[in-house]
Amino acid sequence: MKKTPEQYFQEQDFAVLEADINAGHEFTLAEIAFMEKYLGIERSDLKQKNSPLASLKYDDTYIGNGQTLGPPEEPVEQVLKREENMLLVGFFIGNQEFTIPTVAVQEVIKAIPVSKMPISPDFVHGVINLRGRITPLVHLGEMLEVSGYDKKKEGFVIVCRRRGLQFGLMIEKVHTMYRVAQGSIDWAVEAHIGASVEYISGLLKINDMLVSVVSIDKIVERILAE
Repeated sequence: MKKTPEQYFQEQDFAVLEADINAGHEFTLAEIAFMEKYLGIERSDLKQKNSPLASLKYDDTYIGNGQTLGPPEEPVEQVLKREENMLLVGFFIGNQEFTIPTVAVQEVIKAIPVSKMPISPDFVHGVINLRGRITPLVHLGEMLEVSGYDKKKEGFVIVCRRRGLQFGLMIEKVHTMYRVAQGSIDWAVEAHIGASVEYISGLLKINDMLVSVVSIDKIVERILAE
């Protein structure tokens, strides 16, 4: 029997990942940057005596807007370009379908109430505590400027983790899983839909349709660069 996208992610074992990121109960540099920008928390306040940050080693990796955030990670699309086959999860926002590579996805959950933040751009819905990590939820439809997008219809959250930040993409519904060959994706996206499409890294060819592949790395950069 073919598994649904929800069943696929429910069956994944994230225990090792959770044990790794929660070791020592430390904040990542990306989480610190997020709290500084949106929650008004000063880094000096977090590093008081007995703080979990007291033993945190700062990385010198440059990531977006002058921030030094780590650990370094190769962009998802660069990794995928070397793969013969890849797996993507398809989902809908409004009447438009998009995909995300499963290598960047941790799980899919139903939409839940969030804690609002005093300072945040319109595309950031709020934050939740998910498995012990501070997790901002993003209105992906607003970032992508999807025609007919309605926040009230957001029913699911695709939880991703990149560059030390766990975050959720709010969507309407999950559609299906795509296992595709390298030749099915056109990475020269600017030639088809213009360089202004900032958060799209490629186009998946399905029969006579082109489905956008969302760039997870560019979304992280936007969250931390606001």
